[in-house]
Amino acid sequence: MPRARRRRHGAVAQRGWGRVLLLTLLGALGVVLVVGSFVEIHNQSQQFRNSTTTGYGALATRVVDSSNQTGARLAVVIDTAPQLSNQAIQLPNQTVPYLNLNLARAQLQQGLDQAVSSSSQEASRAAHLVPPAPVGDVSTRFTQVMTDRATAASDIRTAIDQRLGMTPLPIAGAPSSSASSAASSAAPLISIDQAASALSAAGSLLEQADRSYGALAADLRRTRTPIHLPTSAWVPSPVDASPLGAARLGASASLLSASVPLTPFHQMIFTAVGLVPPAVSSGAARVVGTGCGANPPVSTAPGAAPTVMPPTGSVSAAATVTNCGTVVESGVAVSETLALADPPGTAPPPAGARGSTSQTTVTLRPVSSIALSLPPSTVAGGHRYLLTLAIAISPTQVASNPGGSTEQFLLQISS
Repeated sequence: MPRARRRRHGAVAQRGWGRVLLLTLLGALGVVLVVGSFVEIHNQSQQFRNSTTTGYGALATRVVDSSNQTGARLAVVIDTAPQLSNQAIQLPNQTVPYLNLNLARAQLQQGLDQAVSSSSQEASRAAHLVPPAPVGDVSTRFTQVMTDRATAASDIRTAIDQRLGMTPLPIAGAPSSSASSAASSAAPLISIDQAASALSAAGSLLEQADRSYGALAADLRRTRTPIHLPTSAWVPSPVDASPLGAARLGASASLLSASVPLTPFHQMIFTAVGLVPPAVSSGAARVVGTGCGANPPVSTAPGAAPTVMPPTGSVSAAATVTNCGTVVESGVAVSETLALADPPGTAPPPAGARGSTSQTTVTLRPVSSIALSLPPSTVAGGHRYLLTLAIAISPTQVASNPGGSTEQFLLQISS
């Protein structure tokens, strides 16, 4: 082969190997860039996951701190409830203390309501910490703990309310729920055994929630997950001695039932009665208006001297009915009866003026009053009538103290 041709052939071969080497280097560089990109993306993703998990832990810690406070307050409520008492408080311009103004039942109900409200909010906050979610099943397990605590708090309130005949207190600004509250208070009370069983079950649920929380915290430490939750236990050791444990909660049913201030107490009375039109003179001193005081209220009966009314064709009564008891009284009938009370031998009045009866119903929460204007009754001048106002009190009040539930007036209608 001529020398020139051999040179050209060698140059071509060198150029071929150069291209291969260049392509190889470019390919290797591409692989390095791709691998580096994946590594960088992975590192950035890992940083994002760590940041998300750490942020979740910080928010979850706030929920745990709030839950710890709720559990501590509820434990105090349950522990001190049997020792609560009704406190006599002197109101301005009132000579008799208003005994039932600060009721033991209201104090207990307020504590239970607060625990239910707070634990429910904590469960909701736990559920709304995601997205973004932390690693693994942390969010699901944490939310379940808070949900179990909220459920147990609600179950505790329900069992105690059903045993003592109580209802949740009205929330300021919320729509009125008098009907539902009255219906709940009128429902038959559950037995001590039923309450004990329900309370024990709630305590067991709280113990389970504590164990679940402890297991979650232990798993986070074992896996070195960047979440550092504080200690949390609604039922601390020793469990059997804890107010919110199954044992103590179950036993509290008997203690609460034995507490006199927490026992349902019924007392509906008249605290003010007026006549329309106003009387010219009163036939007897009235005791109405003493309120829910230290002295038991009494019902008044008319004396021999009648209450003189001005000439009028109708008479009606305006009365204030007060619930001095400790339970919601639902659908209580308040009646007004006007009966002819002329001396023997008196000519009868016109047919339409010989008496009448009317009735209205009221629903009252404890330590509350309502002013009623009862319908007018037709009367005739020159005649006497017996006006009777009566509250259809519960059988319990009939047996204990029916005083204050009836008021009577002997009326003389002027001609």
